[in-house]
Amino acid sequence: MACACCQSDKQEMFPAEINVHFPGFEGLSKPTVRVFPRLRVCLDCGFTEFTIPHAQRRRLDESELLPQTKRAAA
Repeated sequence: MACACCQSDKQEMFPAEINVHFPGFEGLSKPTVRVFPRLRVCLDCGFTEFTIPHAQRRRLDESELLPQTKRAAA
């Protein structure tokens, strides 16, 4: 699969740990969501892709964890 940014075939997969924070000042008091995706990194331009697993996506989508401004827009 070619890089979506530069079309290079020089990509590698890497394990990762990412701590997702909710936006705004309200997000500072919300629990973070830890995800452990595999990153596809283009070694030519640095473009990186990953998918957040279903269980962690559900935690990100829980309305009580989203700031008020995000809930109103949804």
